[in-house]
Amino acid sequence: MTDFNIEQESDFDWLANFYASQGAINHPCELHGLLIGRLSGGERLNADEWLKLVVEHMGLEQLVQDDKSEQALTNLVDLYTNNVQQLEDMAMGFSLVLPDDEFILNQRVEALGMWVRGFLEGLALAAKGQLKTAESDIQELLRDLVAISQIDDQAEDSEDAEKEINEIIEYVRIGVVTVFAEFNGQEESEDDPSKTLH
Repeated sequence: MTDFNIEQESDFDWLANFYASQGAINHPCELHGLLIGRLSGGERLNADEWLKLVVEHMGLEQLVQDDKSEQALTNLVDLYTNNVQQLEDMAMGFSLVLPDDEFILNQRVEALGMWVRGFLEGLALAAKGQLKTAESDIQELLRDLVAISQIDDQAEDSEDAEKEINEIIEYVRIGVVTVFAEFNGQEESEDDPSKTLH
């Protein structure tokens, strides 16, 4: 087996490996969705709060400490910081942490459903009552996301299905940026010191 450095791994690969090594009970894509949902709902976490959320999502009382977990904790803090920055900059670089196209289609569809479920849960926790009073286009977008969260992962692997899943992922990505803009006063958050981890 080739020994890859962490820098060469995708966000999904190192996060999935970390979850597997810790014996986590939940899906790593759901964690990223949960984080982005909470950020989109206007919440910001410090390093301890974020790492506590990770451990809770894994279904663990505490992490198994070893060299790999130390690196993973650093990566997790970077993941948080980078995502806040990308969302606040409305960056095209923002992307969902999902398995790439080397994985079979069913696994990727399942991961997308998990990601969106995590996102909706995180958004509901952070935005609370604001969701009911959101603009109609946001309400419609959220209904679409609920439907996507229930996506059938028994899709047949074909060129059309590949194209469709990529289009759905892009729709979700743009939708997330839209929701983030709705619930985060971009102008007001420019100099907000709480937007990054301490």
